[in-house]
Amino acid sequence: MRFYSKKRFQATEEATPGDKWLAHYHAAAPGYRRWFASEGELKRPSLLECRAALQTYMPEFVPLWERLVDLTQADDIGARLLSFYCPAPSMSGCSQAVWTRYTPTLVRNYDFSPELCEGRILKTRWHNTGVIASTDCLWGVLDGMNEHGLCVSLAFGGKETVTEGFGIAIILRYVLEFCATVDEAVKVLCRIPAHMAYNITLLDAYGQVRTVELAPFSSPNVTYKPLAVNHQGNFELSNYALFSNSCERQQFIFGKLYDPLSSVESFTHAFEYSPLFSSNYAQGFGTLYTAIYNPQLRATEYRWRNGVRMYQSFAFFEEHDVWVDFS
Repeated sequence: MRFYSKKRFQATEEATPGDKWLAHYHAAAPGYRRWFASEGELKRPSLLECRAALQTYMPEFVPLWERLVDLTQADDIGARLLSFYCPAPSMSGCSQAVWTRYTPTLVRNYDFSPELCEGRILKTRWHNTGVIASTDCLWGVLDGMNEHGLCVSLAFGGKETVTEGFGIAIILRYVLEFCATVDEAVKVLCRIPAHMAYNITLLDAYGQVRTVELAPFSSPNVTYKPLAVNHQGNFELSNYALFSNSCERQQFIFGKLYDPLSSVESFTHAFEYSPLFSSNYAQGFGTLYTAIYNPQLRATEYRWRNGVRMYQSFAFFEEHDVWVDFS
């Protein structure tokens, strides 16, 4: 797999989808359309099926979806794509964990191909709730936090099975738009079907922590584990879990979380080094960024290679770009 040695990460603020979102759409849509058709167009659900699924599981999103379709002047394929219902398969890495002592903080590494990452940190107010999130699927969420202090992060669950459901990034957008607490988020995750296996770690302003394991043909497994990597259960191995050293990363995180000499600072710094940090960019499994979410401060920090940093919050959000060298 080829990859770009330099990647732009862009922080953007736009209360509702407008010119900035549309510019991003036009830049990213060709790649998403190729992904949409990668298994053949007939493999994807019809427009009527996409609309019906949104109305059934996320009716509050139907007006937003219709606005995005109108804004982009989407054709049939484009409108189906924007629903992200039963999308093509996609797999990424990721390590994520919640530091629970004194200052609860969600920390995550996103491991993927630089070429396929949107590289966008977006602050919005689409449904009367402020959201800061790393985006995916054009309007979805890889990880993020809302103004209530609810934080979310996803990790691929290691199973390649696919079923009828939504791309997880759209479900996490729904969680941040309409939930304020972990308990509310868990109910949403248990109600809306995801099309592949994912581990979702949640933290809220009250210090509640959950990790929800979602998998096709299985009931959601709601746990109190403060971490997730790329397998489910205690030692459920898959080819992807072995490839990504998932169990090794899990054991390392457990050791850091329960080390009495660790602090939140040393814990977050650990994500910048092996085994949590990966430089396997050629195989689509390199660490692209570390995100650190503090729900009490309603603030976040993003870290990249070579000491590149970005700090954002709901009180002060600055639009700017950073360039990161992955060579």
